[in-house]
Amino acid sequence: MSVACQISDNLRASRLEADELARLRRCGEALGITQLGVALVKAGGPGSDGEKMLGAWAAPSPQSWFQAASSGKHVTACLILDLASAGRLDLSDPIGSHLADLPGSWASRTIASLLHHTSGLPEYLSHLGASPPPADRAAFMQLAAQLSPIAQEGECWSYSNSNYILLGFLAEELCSRSTAEQIDALFARAQVSGAKTATPGWVRAANAGLVDRAAADADSRMRQVIGDGDVAFTAEGAMQWLHQLLAGTAIPGGTGAELFRPARGAGRSLPYGCGWFLDHLGDDPIAHHAGHFDGWTAMAYLNPVARCGVIAMADHAPGHTRAIRSIALDALEAFAPGSTPLGQLPVADSHPDLTAMARSQLIRGDGEVDRECFAPELQLVIDRAGPTRGGIINFGGGEPPLDFVLVQDRREEGGRMRRYRAVWADRIEHIRVGTTDENRIYWAWPL
Repeated sequence: MSVACQISDNLRASRLEADELARLRRCGEALGITQLGVALVKAGGPGSDGEKMLGAWAAPSPQSWFQAASSGKHVTACLILDLASAGRLDLSDPIGSHLADLPGSWASRTIASLLHHTSGLPEYLSHLGASPPPADRAAFMQLAAQLSPIAQEGECWSYSNSNYILLGFLAEELCSRSTAEQIDALFARAQVSGAKTATPGWVRAANAGLVDRAAADADSRMRQVIGDGDVAFTAEGAMQWLHQLLAGTAIPGGTGAELFRPARGAGRSLPYGCGWFLDHLGDDPIAHHAGHFDGWTAMAYLNPVARCGVIAMADHAPGHTRAIRSIALDALEAFAPGSTPLGQLPVADSHPDLTAMARSQLIRGDGEVDRECFAPELQLVIDRAGPTRGGIINFGGGEPPLDFVLVQDRREEGGRMRRYRAVWADRIEHIRVGTTDENRIYWAWPL
């Protein structure tokens, strides 16, 4: 696999050294990746003439397309927030007030709860069995009518692609244009080329030269079930979009801040905005989101205070986003040192009991979840998914980590938010764990 570097002519070239590029290439080869795109941005502060560096790497060619999978959910969120700023909807509206064909048990959930994954609606993908995902609204609604919500709105946080599928339907309902056309228009208004709605099949065909790379994907224009992330970028397009996100100009209506406003659920602030997981690096806010779908995997990461970010995308998704997350953070840390958790040093652990609990429950291998270690809202998720799988993220499997150390400990509303670095012989993982004042886990997610 070769990695070519594309740099805009009017911007200073990136300083990623040849050995760093070679290391990223070796990492990709070891994972079976044949197409890898990495977009990086580092800019000066607002209104300044400070340093600006933008770089895009793509193999095997700069024209290669990549599916963004669920890392593109925030693009659907941009559409909805733009409609809200135009007065076409209110985020407190029940989704059923706009979608009359929704099942009654789903209809009362607010648009905001869909954006934040606090709606309590089930994950439709978990109920397909061997069937393909529904391709149109009627088929999706037929499936939804058979599924009961897992919780009341705001009772728990539970990631569900169903939420963003409904948001895609909402955009189409209000504008009488396909969601795909609206997303393409959003990119055009933001002056981002190399970005469009596209199915995984179109991306593969475009990269093989079987369809016109510059043309719209006719299949995505016809599909209705695309709100959960049918977005594709070239490396250059991802770089341009990163710049718009960091500049706060991605949403024409000026409601971009809402993307990064934390959700609320179970009486506390939750680290998810609108299509972004929210986090802190020290005291500075950061945002990230990964995704994998149909052989594609992607990772987006923003550090607004440091004015930098990365989108990494690849053609290989081995059932999780661990590999692309590692590539993305490695590249950005080399590009803008200190901007990712990779630069954090271990800190003194004043609550080793919390560390022992986090390690036993979140790196548990084939072990069962101890329900009593979790807050009531996560007990709901555990009970829904069964006693062993537990519905709770599990970094186990294979050998236990060689090291498990605390690198960040922040006091948050109603508890603590801690980041651990887990080190294996072949990888480094970061796990973010929220615990209540009663020392129960209420949040667990990578990074």
